[in-house]
Amino acid sequence: MRKKLIFVIVFIIGIISIGTGIYLILQHKWYAITNAVFVESKTISNIGFNRVGGKIVKMTKEEGDPVKEGEILAEIDQRDIRLKKEQLEKEIEALGKQKEQLLLALSRTAIQSSSSVSISESNARSLEKKIQALKNKLKALDATIEQLRRDYDRNKFLYENNAIAKRNLEVVETELKAKIAEREATLDEIKSLEEQLKSAISQVEYSKAGMTVTKEILKQIESIDAKIWVLRKELEDVNNLINYSVLKAPFSGKIGKKYVNVGAVVAPGQPVYAIVNPKDIYILVLLEEEKMEGVKPGAKAKITIDAYPNEEYEGVVSEILPTSAAKFALVPRDISAGEFTKVSQRIPVKIKITKGDISKLVVGMGGEVKIKRLK
Repeated sequence: MRKKLIFVIVFIIGIISIGTGIYLILQHKWYAITNAVFVESKTISNIGFNRVGGKIVKMTKEEGDPVKEGEILAEIDQRDIRLKKEQLEKEIEALGKQKEQLLLALSRTAIQSSSSVSISESNARSLEKKIQALKNKLKALDATIEQLRRDYDRNKFLYENNAIAKRNLEVVETELKAKIAEREATLDEIKSLEEQLKSAISQVEYSKAGMTVTKEILKQIESIDAKIWVLRKELEDVNNLINYSVLKAPFSGKIGKKYVNVGAVVAPGQPVYAIVNPKDIYILVLLEEEKMEGVKPGAKAKITIDAYPNEEYEGVVSEILPTSAAKFALVPRDISAGEFTKVSQRIPVKIKITKGDISKLVVGMGGEVKIKRLK
């Protein structure tokens, strides 16, 4: 009875072993299986502070932490930059007040100068016309006086010869004296108006000098505007530097590497974090060349990650690289001397994950993959 029991047990174990052997043979026939599996990502970005360097005063993430696009990751000490910003703002404010004063002075000067020039020029033209009219009158008086003198001399001769009455001579004499007096008055008036004209011309020149002052004020305002423009450009750049001193995540993902800690002094562009984009995670398989039969783009795969043995992952072959992994090794094999040992080459195969929680995966994790061979 005992021998029979032992025989049954041996028989069952044999059946199981044979079945297991057949299963493994079929598995390797139907699937390409390997544990040379690595979690990789198309996007691993080293990020640092753009254009600014200095002492890091704040860091918000550790390795493996999730991040969202635009989330603050680190900050650099901004005190020197903000001091520069404050100085620029004060300079712009002071120039702005100076410009306001000049604009006020310009308004007053321009109105006064323009009005004064107009009035002075109008007054001068009026005086010139009056003087010219008096000079024309003076010419007419000179002609009249000359005629009256001739009449006086003739009447005097006639009177002395008793040809006319004395009254006739006196009438001409009175008229002559009146015209001479009128001529003297006209000359005095002309002299007075000429003095007024000189004063009016001086006033015109003075008013035009005021217009020159207006031009000088305009030049000063233009100079201030140019200075303000330059300072505002500097202020714009300083504001950019303040923004650059705050490091933000360029996309959502996970922190793959933290290169420095709070208190470290970094240079512009120096890596502070490395961020991995989970959407770009894929499985890289280094498959032995003898297992490549039936492995083609589109072949389905089952993936087991060592860190999550109970998690189910599935994928599909997306790409088979055209060179072996050894081709680009840092120290490639040298077979120029004729020494050669047959080594199984591994072909890089990329698998796109189609099922499973990708957010749990970390670049560099290992596992096992079973790729369904295609006929």
